[in-house]
Amino acid sequence: MALDHLTSSVSALRRPAPLIAAVGVIVTALLATAMGPGAMTKSRKGGAIRAEAVFSPGGGCESRIVEELSSAKKNIRIQMYIFTSKRIAEVLGKAAKRGVKVDVILDKSQEKATYGPWRVLRRDGVRVYFDREHNTANNKIAIVDGRALITGSYNFTKAAEDKNAENILILKNAADVIDAYIENFDRHLEHAKKAS
Repeated sequence: MALDHLTSSVSALRRPAPLIAAVGVIVTALLATAMGPGAMTKSRKGGAIRAEAVFSPGGGCESRIVEELSSAKKNIRIQMYIFTSKRIAEVLGKAAKRGVKVDVILDKSQEKATYGPWRVLRRDGVRVYFDREHNTANNKIAIVDGRALITGSYNFTKAAEDKNAENILILKNAADVIDAYIENFDRHLEHAKKAS
């Protein structure tokens, strides 16, 4: 059964408290239920699907995001509602400079924002787009090399790291789920306007 497989595959959480571990299992169960029987049992390399839940404030979400983004070798795809994190922007710029293809889709509200890093990202070789198709482009995802997915409530902001109650879920080796997110990203990229 997919749920049994996933539950036994959830990796150790950063905070092993029983309540937090239960939340990780519940999120995994919800994903398995939403995807249908057997949908989440596929893995890219035959290994177990791995899920890691990280929480803010004070839980290290930004550090885990930076760690995953820094490991990119081929491509990074990001959709983000609000993006002001200098640390994450720096990692994306470095990735683009070393030849990683980096695409970032932001909510249209970020285009006129004077505090966002999108101009620096564009200068560093990151391809930046604005999604004007929706009232709010509220996706919060990062896909690294088609092998890791980061999603959750967490915007790339200082407030998300230091003040807000936020979460990220990092999935690895979950081919069907990651492929669905890549397809969704590509659909949004088709109608997004490239930053000028």
